[in-house]
Amino acid sequence: MEPDPIADDRVRAIRTGFGRLAVAVAIITTLDDGRPHGCTGMAWAEHATPPLVLTTLRGTGRTRELVGAGRQFGVNVLSEEQRAHVGRFAARSPEPGARFAGVPFSPGPAYGLPLLDGCVASFECEVEGMYPFGGHDIVVGRVAWASAREGRPVVHYDGHLWGLQETDG
Repeated sequence: MEPDPIADDRVRAIRTGFGRLAVAVAIITTLDDGRPHGCTGMAWAEHATPPLVLTTLRGTGRTRELVGAGRQFGVNVLSEEQRAHVGRFAARSPEPGARFAGVPFSPGPAYGLPLLDGCVASFECEVEGMYPFGGHDIVVGRVAWASAREGRPVVHYDGHLWGLQETDG
């Protein structure tokens, strides 16, 4: 059977389109037997009542398992200066808490979740719902606590990490 060039073009167009969706890069955190645990992820916000934060976690990942059991998670929206954390928290970790070695963080005031110092925004959330989404789960969290500081976030766009530059709009 010959490949279908129309189907191939459609797949390419879909993947290219997906790449054009810019999204904030975050470190999703929780606790593993009292030790900090986290992974690289992305975050979206909903200005609802109550305010909600959404992320996705690999369905078979340790972070998904811990968040599902503990029903709480932190979202740390990285600043441009924290770009190196993306690879660190995406890599396999040899032991619990190893990704946090040398990374300054503090326990959050709501649930004591590890919140990275220097992020442009941090949230402590209670799981509102978890929904299968391909190989990942969508995790919706009700915001229990939030902080924000000046700075520019790291954004994932077109397969690369970017900083933001203000434009006149």
